[in-house]
Amino acid sequence: MALALTSALALVIMRASLLSISGNQWTIMQTLTDAYLSRESALSNRLPFADLTSAESTWPELADDPLPEQTVTLGRVAGGHAVHGTLKRFRTSEVASNAEAPLTVWRLHSILSYRIGSQEYMKSRSTLRLQ
Repeated sequence: MALALTSALALVIMRASLLSISGNQWTIMQTLTDAYLSRESALSNRLPFADLTSAESTWPELADDPLPEQTVTLGRVAGGHAVHGTLKRFRTSEVASNAEAPLTVWRLHSILSYRIGSQEYMKSRSTLRLQ
């Protein structure tokens, strides 16, 4: 009887610890993806306009063609396992309706998709650039 009670208590404690770890893993993944997209926002803000509008730009013009994808490493979790995601970048031209001061306006989009278990998630950031 005591062995059965001890075994049941051990299973309950093990289940509770696994539930607390799974919540931690979700928080870690959100932190990794948010940090990576903050890096993308910083890169889009400091990119010179000459590089932005060139044919080899890292943010190509949005067209009917499929967007180029690149596999990126978001970071590492406990145990040294790398976490990967897929990044898509593109730019769109925004309309500037000010006739007095002609502006070139671009919106740079970064879309990150990643997988946690069997679920796929997406996050995006956009930056408005004026010239």
